[in-house]
Order: sequence, then structure tokens, then C-alpha cells
Amino acid sequence: MRFTQSELELIGQCTTSDKVLALTELRAVRRETDDPLKKEIAEDAIDKLLEVPEPECSRFIADTIARFQEKGNHSVCDRLAAAKAQEPPMLGHDLYGLERHFPETRHMIVLDILNSKSPVGFPGERYRFYLSDEGYKNAKASEARGEIKIRSHAAVCVGQLYHDKKIKRPER
Repeated sequence: MRFTQSELELIGQCTTSDKVLALTELRAVRRETDDPLKKEIAEDAIDKLLEVPEPECSRFIADTIARFQEKGNHSVCDRLAAAKAQEPPMLGHDLYGLERHFPETRHMIVLDILNSKSPVGFPGERYRFYLSDEGYKNAKASEARGEIKIRSHAAVCVGQLYHDKKIKRPER
């Protein structure tokens, strides 16, 4: 029986080597996913695993799980959680905070604190603020003095954000 690389990756994400439980997990993936390609891969993997007799199937599943754990191929959820844990938290206003909808709010900025002379925070911290025109002028003046670095800016109109340029992952 030949398994494709995609099927092996899906089997490698199972949490158990028991055939019945692994098939249950694959059926849950097939049922829950919206991606038609992933559904097809899960169906093919289920069909192929059903053809393999029990003791060989459990050994095959255990070997596949071990091989993918050795390589460091973790599930997408594990990789996203690891990436999120490495990203420092954003301080200041929440992305969907009430400040965004205040009538005087015209600007949203993301900034890094560069030195201890900054009016807020400590060096190395990153903040998001919703500001009025006056607050934005103060932030630009603070940037000119070298206290902060504005990483991104968006105009705010009735709670909607209109970014000045295409958003890319902020550099550290």
C-alpha cells in the first residue's frame, strides 16, 4: 500500500497509534475541514488504513507519528501556537477597542519605544494607539525627537481602518 506524502503528514498528526482511534481522528478532520483538498486527502488515508490489517496498521501509524515528531513536523496548530508564543504582546489599545469608534479618533499607529525618554513605556516595547489629530501630531514630534519609531499608520473613519501602505510583518 502506497501512501502519499500528504496522507503521511495527516496520519503523522494523529495523537494515538490505535487504528480505531486514529481513524476516528481522521474522520473528524474530514468532517470539520472546509478545504476540499484536505477532505479528499483524509478520505484517501482512511480508505487505505482500512485495508491494512490491525497489528500492522497500528505499527505503521506509530512509526509514522514517530517519524514526523523526529523531523519536527508538528501540526499546523502547534506551529501557530509556537509562533504566537515568540511574538511579544502588543500593548496599548486593543485592535477592536472602544477607542477606535470615538468620534475624535482619526489615526491608528503601531510604534516601538526606542529610549527611556519616551512619554510611555520602556525601550523595546510595542504599542498600538488610536489618536486624534492632536495626539498624532504629538506622536510625530516624539518620533522626530528619536523617542519612538512609528511602524505603521492607518487612517480611522467611523471605526474603519484605512492603512497607508500594504501591511507586512513588522521587523524587530
